[in-house]
Amino acid sequence: MDDRRFIFRHVSLEAPGAQVPLEPLDARGCPIRSGDRVRVVGQPNLTGMAAGGRAETETLFRHIRGTCRRVRGFDPNGGFVEVFLKIREGPLAGWNGVVIEPHLFLHQNGTSEA
Repeated sequence: MDDRRFIFRHVSLEAPGAQVPLEPLDARGCPIRSGDRVRVVGQPNLTGMAAGGRAETETLFRHIRGTCRRVRGFDPNGGFVEVFLKIREGPLAGWNGVVIEPHLFLHQNGTSEA
């Protein structure tokens, strides 16, 4: 049985409120699945966030932007991808879980790209 979770986006078909399952797609339009390696290439728009949370999130994205991460799962509420990372030093030191929109990733083929 396939362990992927599908993301439901609201689209207008024949009935109002109909939902169609769609796979999360990266910046190139390639599907992302659990266990795939992806490169973080963008940062979400943080204009609506509180100042304290925004500063922490910007610091975290500066740390992970340009790095490859393995997809651990998908958020059940929308089109978000879960990745985990360990920061060795600084105020955010330790394990951090990040939920990122899939269009901020590029799917990586092979084991690594330098």
